[in-house]
Amino acid sequence: MNFKINILSFSVFIAGLCSIVYELLISATATYFLGDGIKQFSVLIGVYLFSMGIGAYLSKFFKDKPIDFFIKVEFLLGLLGGISVPLLYFLFVTVSPLALQILCLVIMFSIGLLTGMEVPLLTFGNESLDYKDNLSNVLSLDYIGGLIATLLFPFILLPFIGLFYSSLLFGIINILLGLWLNYKLTKKQNFVLYFGFFALLLLSCLAFYTGNLLKIWDEKIYKSPIVENIQTPYQKIVLTQNNENDDVRLYLNRAIQFSSKDEYRYHELLVHVPLTIHKNPKTILILGGGENLASREVLKYESITMIDVVDIDSTIFHLAKTNRLLLDINQSASKNSKVNLIVDDAFTYLKENMKQYDVIISDLPDPSNDAIARLYSKQFFMLVEKNLKEDGIFVTQSGEIYFSNVAFSCIKNTISEVFNHVETYHTYIPSFGDWGYTMASNKDLDNLTHQKLPKNLKYLNEIEFKNAFIFPKDIQIVDTKINTIDNPVILNYFLEEWNKWKTDMSNSF
Repeated sequence: MNFKINILSFSVFIAGLCSIVYELLISATATYFLGDGIKQFSVLIGVYLFSMGIGAYLSKFFKDKPIDFFIKVEFLLGLLGGISVPLLYFLFVTVSPLALQILCLVIMFSIGLLTGMEVPLLTFGNESLDYKDNLSNVLSLDYIGGLIATLLFPFILLPFIGLFYSSLLFGIINILLGLWLNYKLTKKQNFVLYFGFFALLLLSCLAFYTGNLLKIWDEKIYKSPIVENIQTPYQKIVLTQNNENDDVRLYLNRAIQFSSKDEYRYHELLVHVPLTIHKNPKTILILGGGENLASREVLKYESITMIDVVDIDSTIFHLAKTNRLLLDINQSASKNSKVNLIVDDAFTYLKENMKQYDVIISDLPDPSNDAIARLYSKQFFMLVEKNLKEDGIFVTQSGEIYFSNVAFSCIKNTISEVFNHVETYHTYIPSFGDWGYTMASNKDLDNLTHQKLPKNLKYLNEIEFKNAFIFPKDIQIVDTKINTIDNPVILNYFLEEWNKWKTDMSNSF
């Protein structure tokens, strides 16, 4: 009897581990593809728990042969959980965001339904007094399995194995559990067993060809040949090179960060406007910009004595210092003695830092998820002010101003809650559109009497400098709520605007 109890206890542990891994994998994949991590995790976890309840209720109809049905559940759960992420990857490039969202919910509901049946079925599988007395111990293994899954996911699965392969791996584990139980407890040879072997073979083949499948998928997403493809604990980094037009592009979580064909337009406006308006810039802080293109521009000023570059992902720094393409583009700024590369979260760094800077440049991604939205909050800008000298200037990239005008306005309005003087400016960047910037200080920002621009710029001149502060009549700052950590309204502004334009543009073709 103890032998059977041990087998069932182990089964509960593995089943709990696999199910939580599926939930985390699907939620993370949905966040990568659809954005808004808080909404995706909240809704998908809610659906998962709800369907578990339904599954637990339905399990009572399978009391007669609970172990047999549990084995069927493991085969189905392993197959569905195993192909869940590969299926979402495939559909990301073929269906609309709404269809992908619905599919995520359907998959999560199905996995939760099957998961909810597991523990009750194993309970029905042995109704002896010994098993009932040890039920609490068995259930604790289910929760321990869940804990281990939540630790495996961020520290091992995501950074070292990846979403795609992890899904297949744990699907295989689920199926192997079913086959092991069949061998130990039922010893049946029927259609169900053959289905289990078929599912195991299918997932094994997909796992074997994962590299080729991801290469095909990446080529559909990125169009150009991929030079670097790295999954870090923080993001997916992809560097592409198109030899036909000599274009190098950097993508973070599939969002383009720069194109070598026109990145100088973006970085020259980001850096040289605040640095020439400041009377005597010496110490500079760059938040983000780990590829060191912004620091390349800062180094064009002889007065600069120190540049601190803060980026949360050390891999970006490593590539900036070792990848020949990035080294060529950043002109080896990442190796300059004046440049200090600091691995830290921008928010945390500003909170703990005791130094003050002449100019702080925020070269952070768009507020497309909750983690980045906080870096455009009132609290974040208050920390920026604390780290600036009395006559210091702060500048942040503020996104596309036509398609995302409300989010652009929200950044300006939020910064105005902190600084006495705030100015916006913009320029056209072919790879991105009409791009906006917001500059702030507690001293007057006089763009008419700025210092001379460096001579070796590719784009910015006096005419473009003046025109940058002139906006067309159809692009104006609108009223918005203030973005705060407690109420990250900018995330909704950003996602709603881009979803609207993506829908409109897709319908026009």
